[in-house]
Amino acid sequence: MQLSTWDEFRRGWKPLLASAMGNGSGLSGIPFYTFSVFTVPLVTAFGWTRGQVSIAASFMIIGTAITAPIIGSIIDRVGARRAAIISMTCVALGYLALSQMNSTIALFYTAWLAIALVGGGTTPVVWTRAVNMWFDRGRGLALGLALAGSGVASIFAPVLTSNVIKSSGWQTGYMALGFFILLISVPTIALFFKERGRENADANSSAHSSDHLPGQTLHEALRTTAYWKIAIGFFLVSGMIAGLIINLVPLLIDRGISQDDAARVAGVMGIAVMLGRIGVGFLLDKFSAPLVARVLLAASAAGCLLLSVEGTPTWVAVICVLSLGLAAAAEVDLVAYLTSRCFGLKAYGKIYGWQISSFYIGAAVGPFLVGKAYDAFGGYLQTLYFAAAALIFGAIVIGTIKLPKGTEGGGH
Repeated sequence: MQLSTWDEFRRGWKPLLASAMGNGSGLSGIPFYTFSVFTVPLVTAFGWTRGQVSIAASFMIIGTAITAPIIGSIIDRVGARRAAIISMTCVALGYLALSQMNSTIALFYTAWLAIALVGGGTTPVVWTRAVNMWFDRGRGLALGLALAGSGVASIFAPVLTSNVIKSSGWQTGYMALGFFILLISVPTIALFFKERGRENADANSSAHSSDHLPGQTLHEALRTTAYWKIAIGFFLVSGMIAGLIINLVPLLIDRGISQDDAARVAGVMGIAVMLGRIGVGFLLDKFSAPLVARVLLAASAAGCLLLSVEGTPTWVAVICVLSLGLAAAAEVDLVAYLTSRCFGLKAYGKIYGWQISSFYIGAAVGPFLVGKAYDAFGGYLQTLYFAAAALIFGAIVIGTIKLPKGTEGGGH
């Protein structure tokens, strides 16, 4: 008998909590949202430029894109729990190592690449797989809640880390993050993070294999139109949204909004992403996922066109940023949801790993191209036009995905 949504949450709240903690503490959470907090202190300490420091973030994204398919294959074979605990511990140790760093910029880049490579088990590939195994009727909302962990990190981690740096220095800031992950996040995951059907499986047992689960293999998925629609659609969408978000404040100023107002409007983004993860997850359980994607991406495209109008009022800019924030919140949720519904859980880790790798590559390329476009055209107007077109194209590509019968609106 199929469980109700309430019964699923009552049964799976512990792994859901651990997944939220893991996503907030993993590479998509604390490392990403606190990275910029260390920029000025490192520039002051070592004489590096801000541009030199920011390049390390690209190494982190590249490392994440490289490891996503690999970790996906690993967790399909041995389960997600061991990979999560080992990877999260390595991320914590990476932070402790950063606190002992010297003035060699190459070492800084190497350290972040290494953290991304060993931290592959802390990305959404791991957390969404476990959530998908525990939830069916409430899968959309559960994914939203789990991935909202990074939203919580975006609200609290930068402020708290900044306070530590101001009082005790950047070395202590890195140590504080490392000890938080080691003493709070790792034990939480070890206690609560379990995959359904594997609670009592022996570590070396074949019970860890996903072969018994329904779904397609990677090779079978690669032969479907849905796979390539997800990969291409979200490559474009992630690139455009990442490019706009990274350049949001200067873009708003370019459109005639004052610097103070631009900073305040940009602050709406974090709130939109946080609420959007949960709200979009709820909608995925009630409506067709391709329909939700069409609406959100079309709204973001409209927001880009509104921002292209000369002298955009501040209140209109707020609405536009909200639409971008909601789309940003929906991206990873939709990739995970569509992958699980289209291809099942048999090879979910491997398939989702390749999908999210494409997503990360787009997110890495987008900001670079937006910056180049500004240098070429002397403004962001052409970027807004192109972004609107790309988002509409993404809405068409992703919005025309056909889900297997019985999986629309939560699979019931």
